[in-house]
Amino acid sequence: MSARNSTYSLPAHGRRLAPQCGFTLIEVLIAFVVLAVGLGTLMFGITTALRADAKVHNKRALDQITESRLEMVGRAAPLKIGRREGRIGRYRWREIVMPVQPDKLRPPDGAAPVGTLLTMLWVEIVVQDEAGAEARLAALKLAPGYKQ
Repeated sequence: MSARNSTYSLPAHGRRLAPQCGFTLIEVLIAFVVLAVGLGTLMFGITTALRADAKVHNKRALDQITESRLEMVGRAAPLKIGRREGRIGRYRWREIVMPVQPDKLRPPDGAAPVGTLLTMLWVEIVVQDEAGAEARLAALKLAPGYKQ
């Protein structure tokens, strides 16, 4: 057999080389593309989950501040009709207290007129974050008779 017809070259020591085993360049590139698409999809899912978690955390903080402010109205200081505003960290809160006029409530005979012992007040609390998300709670509270 001549050296021309041989598909394998003869090394210096005289033995034939075995055929090369492994991946071609195109196979490696396709594997990298598949890996990149999989990792991209995984990162998109993780990013979406982290954003949703941040929104839930922010909503929970808004709700807690709103509930806390509503609970504190009338405890730290007597209820006053009007509007108050303030800040708690990066959150702004607004408190609105309005009187409720129960037109259809009539006291039974011999009872004190409505509004002399207790006054009904509508209290609304709104808490907003810097991005504009807000939580809103309202409640009817009773206060000692309020003279207008």
